[in-house]
This record gives sequence, C-alpha cells and structure tokens, in this order.
Amino acid sequence: MGCAIVGQCLFLFAFIYSTFCANKVLFISFDGFRHDYLDMAEKAGRNISAFKRIRDAGFQAEVQNVMITLTFPSHYAMATGRNVENHGLVGNNFYDPELGKKYSYKKSERNLESPWFEYAGAEPLWSTNERHGSRSCVFQWVGSEARVHNRMAFATSGVYNGDYSLDYRVDRIMDWISRDEFTLAMMYYNQPDSNGHRYGPNSTEVMDAVEETNGAVALLLQRIEQTPSLKGKINIVISSDHGMTYVNPSTTVVNLHEPLKNISKYLTLDTSPATLGLWTKNETMAPIAEVFNRINGTAHLNVYYKDDIPERYHFKNNYRIAPIYAIADNGWMINTKESKYTNLYGMHGYDNEESDMHPFMLAMGPDIPHLTERQHFYQIDLYPYICAMLGLDKPNKIDGLIDRVLPYLKERPSEQYLERFRLYASGTLTP
Repeated sequence: MGCAIVGQCLFLFAFIYSTFCANKVLFISFDGFRHDYLDMAEKAGRNISAFKRIRDAGFQAEVQNVMITLTFPSHYAMATGRNVENHGLVGNNFYDPELGKKYSYKKSERNLESPWFEYAGAEPLWSTNERHGSRSCVFQWVGSEARVHNRMAFATSGVYNGDYSLDYRVDRIMDWISRDEFTLAMMYYNQPDSNGHRYGPNSTEVMDAVEETNGAVALLLQRIEQTPSLKGKINIVISSDHGMTYVNPSTTVVNLHEPLKNISKYLTLDTSPATLGLWTKNETMAPIAEVFNRINGTAHLNVYYKDDIPERYHFKNNYRIAPIYAIADNGWMINTKESKYTNLYGMHGYDNEESDMHPFMLAMGPDIPHLTERQHFYQIDLYPYICAMLGLDKPNKIDGLIDRVLPYLKERPSEQYLERFRLYASGTLTP
C-alpha cells in the first residue's frame, strides 16, 4: 500500500515536470565515427562547419562504449541503455541455444523476428517513447524492423536498404519530425564505417565520409531553420557505435584455421574479425576443454572460458554468449577460414578501453548546455539522457544512470522526477 501511494505521488510530480518538456529530440548515429575524426578532419582542412556549429552551441564528447565494440550490440545498447549481456544482442552473428538457430545481421528475416530483441525485457527508446503516449519515427536503427514486446515506432523505414542516400534519409526523418505528433526521431547511416573498413581510419576516403556526413548535418540544420515548429525546439544528439583501428590483411592476422581444421565441423562459430565465440555441437568429438586448449596461448589472442571473461566487459552473464570466447589484440584479425582477408584495412570489435574504439558525440538544443571542454559520456547513458529531455518518467530497467547525465542538461529535473526515474531504471518499479 505504501509503495502504491509513493508511486502515485511521484507520478503527479513527474507529470508536472514532463509538461515543461515540450521539445523534441533528433538522435543520429553515423556508424564507425571515431572520437578524433573531427580533429583529424579539421587539421586536414576538411569542411566540418556543421559539426562545429553543433559543438560550439552545445558540447562534444568522447564516448565510453560497451563491449563488444561491434555495430549491432553497440547500437542496441544505445537504444536500450543496457550493457550487451543485459540486452541480449550479443554480436553481429551469434547462436541462441534456446531458439536453436543463429542470428546474422545479414539475414533480413532475422531482423524482423522479435525474440532476438526482447531479451530480459529490453526496450528500445522508440518503444519507451510510444509507451508514454508519444510517437517515434526511426530510419534504419538496429531493432526497429521488429515488433519488440508488441510495439514498434509509429513510422519506420522498413527492412534495411543500404541504397538510400544520406540526403534522402535526412529529408525523410525531417519530414516526420516536423509533424506535431512526433517527439523522437532516430536515424542511422553506415559511414564513415564502410570507408574505414575498406581503406583504413587514416585514409583520405574516411575524411571524404566525414565531409559527406557534415553535409547531411548542414542540410538538417537548414531544414530546422526553415521549419517554425522546430526552430529552437529540437535537441540534436549525434553519436556513433564504435571507432576504428588500422589492420593489415596480410600481416596482422591470427590464423585459427589450422588448429581448428579437423574439428571445425563439430563447432558452431560466432564470428567477427575481432572476436570469436565457439560452441561445440558434439562434446565427444570436440570437447570444450580440447577446443580451448587448441587456441589458448595463440599470439595476439585472448581466449576465455565464459566464466573468466573480465567483469568490466559486462559481457558474460547471458546464455547467448558462447562457452569459449576469444578477443584479438587491438589491430589484429581472427581468421577461421582457409581463404584470406582482402581489402580490409580498418576494424573494430576490440577491448572497449582502447581509445581507437571510442566513438564521438555532439549535442545541442534548447535543453542542452554549452560546455567548452571535451566531455566523457557513457554509451549506455544515451537512453536516460534522451528520456530526460523528452520528460519520460517511466523508463525500462537499464544500466545507464540518469545522475551521470545531469551535467549535460541545461535545467536539472525535479527531485521528484529523478526519484521516480531511478525507481523504474533500477527495476524497483516496472512499467
């Protein structure tokens, strides 16, 4: 009874706070945008005027991202406010022993299947916003193609299509968010990640991609200026999933094809060039201990039994994580095939303490202060940060902390709002 009364009182105070949160949020991810790319572009004389405009009106940050530093796990962490072990999308490719099948980001049908995105009640931002009675629009964010706990964003771009130009994406998302009913817009674009992989992070082509994304931000700002309902009423948050480091497909490769060759048919592998999860399909023919011993001690490779994965990764307490997990040293790639890597000079997926893995963040808007110093932001805090700007007071259970984002809000929410938010974010109260 007492908890119910407290909950009702907190609801009233939170409602009062939320009525003042009339501003919208536009959240953009440029894949593989390392934290220092803007510095590199500025030194190279590239045009980053739109990015600088946002930085000079708000702030720039280096982001501490989640482990593992891969596109799909990181984007779902951004969307859910959870570490990877708690949101369940544990790789770009992984096996689920309960479902008895593999998730692969390249299989479009998998991204339409709800169970991959519903682990332990994980809820993306767009669904949290819809649950509070507002409308969300999403262009190609990880998880947005599926009905998650029977909810979707009101407007989505449908099945992923990489052929959409960046300008088209900006125009589409701006058309949506300009409508009164939408309060949250989220958009994804695959650069500079694609150029970073093919040409390396120090390449001219990566700087070309930085300029391309700057042009899109300039278009976005122009559209906002031309839209009276948005001018001065929309918060812009731009970030990324991970950074990028240089690799050489000829010289920085860890060869696991040979040690696993005669037992590979008994294994299920969760693969990426930087990480490898190993499951045995036949404990008699490929015992876990033997699999471990075959690859343990390999140069430039850190091999763990699942229980021994470092706690700081927040990447082991999940049945979808393989019983053996290997992580390459920064700048090295794992190869389990006889064929060799080609045209691959940039990679990510490594230890999230490596600075090369850290993405960037820019933010400006009516609810965002101007901070001159480079900031440090946690990736899992993007969820509570955006919730606070939208006045969403009943978040899902998350790992992100609203108290860490208070310095990045122009006005501190009421203590009643914060207390209510903490109760839901900790799981003490449930939506």
